[in-house]
Amino acid sequence: MKNLFKKQNTKMDFANLSAIVTSGSAAGIAIANHLNKNQQTGGIIGVGLSLLVTGLLIALDDEKFPSDSKS
Repeated sequence: MKNLFKKQNTKMDFANLSAIVTSGSAAGIAIANHLNKNQQTGGIIGVGLSLLVTGLLIALDDEKFPSDSKS
């Protein structure tokens, strides 16, 4: 079983965060504009999804799997 109380890397690089939020917002607005929906809502959804995916990728990258574990 995975150790849930293991200290993980929680540092955040805000330079990358700005680019992620900007590109997520632009993509959400473009999709909402194409579908003739509210652009503000599309931007918010785009930012949320981009942050979610980025967080999941960082969490997977932080996870270290031992190659020769006997469990």
